[in-house]
Amino acid sequence: MNIALSIWNCRIAPVFDVARHLLLVEVQDKKIVTQTSLRLPSGSVLEKAMKLQQLGIDTLICGAVSEQIKLLLDMYGINVTSFISGDVQEILKSWLSGNFDEVGFAMPGCRKQKECEHEQRLRCRRNRKT
Repeated sequence: MNIALSIWNCRIAPVFDVARHLLLVEVQDKKIVTQTSLRLPSGSVLEKAMKLQQLGIDTLICGAVSEQIKLLLDMYGINVTSFISGDVQEILKSWLSGNFDEVGFAMPGCRKQKECEHEQRLRCRRNRKT
């Protein structure tokens, strides 16, 4: 499995659409095989999505992400876990342990931090199904 985390100063980058760096992690049997930093193309969202697809990324963990790039990543078969914030190594450790808690790593102000009413859940971008 190949995981990409959008990074900025050892934390998840706040907005994937303008993020410049990724941490690429190859995982086998819940263990890190390789870990590499990579600079993202600074062009269009299509270029970013294509780069992730070319790298064979299975999962992207990022901060906020536009609907446009989310749809492109979905088309390329890349699972997106978005609206995440925090220290990259803590998030990666939690992900690998199988105890990843989206609520615990939710971006400040994200409704996922609280129990949502049914109507709010439908409006929350994290809960939208494409």
